[in-house]
Amino acid sequence: MKGNFEINGEYRVMENTELVYILTNSERMAGKVREKEMRTDERFDLNAVLDSMTPARRQVAMAAIELYKRCAPKSLNGFQIRCSRDAFEIMQPIVGDIVTEECWVLLLNQSAKVIGKKRISCGGYASTQVDVRIVLREALLAKATAMVLCHNHPSGNNRPSAEDDKLTECMRKAGEALNIRLLDHIIVANDTYYSYQDEGKLF
Repeated sequence: MKGNFEINGEYRVMENTELVYILTNSERMAGKVREKEMRTDERFDLNAVLDSMTPARRQVAMAAIELYKRCAPKSLNGFQIRCSRDAFEIMQPIVGDIVTEECWVLLLNQSAKVIGKKRISCGGYASTQVDVRIVLREALLAKATAMVLCHNHPSGNNRPSAEDDKLTECMRKAGEALNIRLLDHIIVANDTYYSYQDEGKLF
């Protein structure tokens, strides 16, 4: 079945200036985008477009963008996690560009196929609190047999902290007690990532 973004082909073929006009209802803003695209090969600044919108239009646009970020990465149902890159490509669009830390879990079946993803916690600029019991509760409710933990580092530094190491070990041991494998813990830092599995830090 096609998704909404495939069905709505009319928007796919529109010029950027047309889309900007629909969003902003502003000929002036559409003209600015047209001028920029004629002068350079760079794309226009989406933030400038959003800032030019009325509060009500901006609220709807931001909600649509966030929903698309969460739903757009690969159709998750049945998508198999074969390596750390697979998990990164699912989660990077969701947490790679936000300014606060969040922790998510990818829930997998026996074949390492994704059966769901859940946000576990939202934090501040440098940390987020993760309750291992909440992660396990989500895994049990989804009947998952494996999971991949993921959180972001807004600073851009993908190296794990001592707290990250401690969380990973606690999560691994707690999962083992319930026969739920922790396949990896991914730290997303903008367009790069760190994988505990790749680094040999999951035993």
